[in-house]
Amino acid sequence: MQDNSRTRFPEEMAISGRKRETARQEFTAQAKILDLLREKGPLTVPEVARALILSSYEVNWWLMGFVRYNKVKASEKADDEGYYRYALVEGK
Repeated sequence: MQDNSRTRFPEEMAISGRKRETARQEFTAQAKILDLLREKGPLTVPEVARALILSSYEVNWWLMGFVRYNKVKASEKADDEGYYRYALVEGK
């Protein structure tokens, strides 16, 4: 049987490339962000981005994943600029 999935679903090729890149970065990005939060305490997305020289978009993407899997929690209230502070969940 011939594999014609690349022609039938071309969007799948772009997604798989992005997933592969994300998987490659996962362990280093996760370690950097979690170590920074462990060292400095609660930080906002722009503060983490500046400290690690990453884009705010990328930092936000990683932090939302950490929130989803209960590694990081957001503060109750936003600061004056509208940003929440993210801190490690106790015991993680």
